[in-house]
Amino acid sequence: MKRNYIYTIGVLLVVAMVIGACSKKERGPRLIINVIEKDGTVAPAAIVHAWPGPDAGQPGSTINDALMDQTHTADAAGVAMFDFKFSAVLDVDVIYYKNYLDTLLNPVVDTLYGHRVVKIEQVRQSSHENNYNETVEVQ
Repeated sequence: MKRNYIYTIGVLLVVAMVIGACSKKERGPRLIINVIEKDGTVAPAAIVHAWPGPDAGQPGSTINDALMDQTHTADAAGVAMFDFKFSAVLDVDVIYYKNYLDTLLNPVVDTLYGHRVVKIEQVRQSSHENNYNETVEVQ
């Protein structure tokens, strides 16, 4: 009789652990920025700055936290990824230094700019992804 109680308690503990492991968890948002030029070509090595914007600290807006103000350089495919811990409305500013040769084969550097406002949210979910894909065009 005592053995049945121990067995039942053991089974209930295992079931509780399995249910607890499968529950929903907080997932911080990941912002994926694709930087492209006006003609649709990718902009590698673009400097991408994601930040809460000038209204941070105003009622109803996100406080300007160091975790929410990030700068990354886009990879060869023109993609920059940011991991955040909180929900926010972010300004995304992009600077791209385009290097090319003119008709006389002289090196030329053009500075192209892009801007976009995005909203990201922290969610409770069972999957591992909470991604926000955005495209910023530089011109």
